[in-house]
Amino acid sequence: MIEVKGLEELQTKLKSLQNIDKKTKPLMQTLGNILQNEIEASFENESSPFGQKWQALKPSTIRQKQKLGKSSNILRSDGNLADKWIVKADDKKATVSNNTNKNGFAYGLAHQFGTNKAGRSKNVRIAARPFLPVDKNGHLPNRTKQAIEDATIEFMVEKLK
Repeated sequence: MIEVKGLEELQTKLKSLQNIDKKTKPLMQTLGNILQNEIEASFENESSPFGQKWQALKPSTIRQKQKLGKSSNILRSDGNLADKWIVKADDKKATVSNNTNKNGFAYGLAHQFGTNKAGRSKNVRIAARPFLPVDKNGHLPNRTKQAIEDATIEFMVEKLK
């Protein structure tokens, strides 16, 4: 007769995995932080998370920014859009948000996707300068996918210890 030992420990670890979805806030926080870091890197590099450089500022925009003493960097005026990202997490999701606006004009949406309806007359064109790590089809950059996968695997391995 063969006697198998140590199954109790395995059963305990498997049971802990059964309820893993109820204890994932630390993982969700980590995933949110990964996305926040990707967003912040876009502003620092002045390019999309997919590596596409942002369209340069128009000379008139550069002059206006200099006149007002604002940053000469693209998508940087007061730093609200670039610097005020908030990560909130619970056991089911991570939310990365920024509600920066001026007089109801949502800066983030306009700059992520571009618009032809900016300015007082609503006919100013703003070029799309994507900073969110997701494309129009819902795909993530490969390095973001890999970072999320690595963090998830690390979380699962820790739960099995």
